[in-house]
Amino acid sequence: MTSRPMASGAADSRLIPVLVGPTGVGKTAVAIELARRFDAEIISADSRQIYRYMDIGTAKPSAEEQAAAPHHLIDVIDPDVRFSAGEYGRLARESIRELAAREVQALVVGGAGLYIRALDGGLFDAPEIPRALRKRLAEGYLARSTDALHDRLGEIDPVSARRIHPNDRQRIERALEVHDATGATLSSWFERPVQSRSRGMRLVGLRRDRAALYARIDCRVEKMIESGLEAEVHGLSDRGYGPGTHAMSTFGYAEMLRYAEGELDLEDAVSAIQQRSRQYAKRQLTWFRQTRGIEWITVDEGEDPAKTCEKIIRSFPDLLF
Repeated sequence: MTSRPMASGAADSRLIPVLVGPTGVGKTAVAIELARRFDAEIISADSRQIYRYMDIGTAKPSAEEQAAAPHHLIDVIDPDVRFSAGEYGRLARESIRELAAREVQALVVGGAGLYIRALDGGLFDAPEIPRALRKRLAEGYLARSTDALHDRLGEIDPVSARRIHPNDRQRIERALEVHDATGATLSSWFERPVQSRSRGMRLVGLRRDRAALYARIDCRVEKMIESGLEAEVHGLSDRGYGPGTHAMSTFGYAEMLRYAEGELDLEDAVSAIQQRSRQYAKRQLTWFRQTRGIEWITVDEGEDPAKTCEKIIRSFPDLLF
């Protein structure tokens, strides 16, 4: 293990290392290898691993993996709690400050582009809305259709209504929530000046041949089924997290709910999960291509995490120390 004590003040002056890439590319294994070598701790930037009880379908690091390298911002909230990128940014910065106080290097890892941007302070300063109020508002939205909610948004905030797709219920509800809780429209919050609150980031991206990436995604979905995704979904349903829960509408969970209810057979459910997972990877790649400053490492077919780790260390010797 390569471990060096951090000089006094170094934790506050160094760029924050951030490992990004699409789902299925192999970020977790490489991050754990890096963290073990440098005594770093991992701060997750995954928009689904933030939820409790959702382990298999989100490819959450196992107990053994989390023991090998401490993880932060995993299993933070219940599946029925809405969680914004702005909230993630605040929690991630708090985690980084706590690690710096202990003179421990932070390594941010994930594929949620908005979370990465929020960490750097690149989003608008979203208002903090008390959780009880958010829950009460969410219960009110639940009784209305997505079309009705989008129509209401068009009346109170036409700028946001034009920007948000009529079928994107989560973002529609978030825009309404901001207005209903603060009296100000979401678009007006976007117009307020933002100052970066981060000490700066060093972005390293992992990429693979597209066909190889998609093959890995398809294989991973099959392994999720073998590992008990159906039972995990039943367990979530037993806890009261059904189709009306936002987290359960994400890929993997929505399809298995439909399978459990007899709407899909298992083969079709697996195929649908694979397709949505590939589509998500494609959207991530598009986002990251439009993100400035990412320095890419190509992962070859059959390459183990240790070799990828060595590539990163050779290319960026000052990334962690």
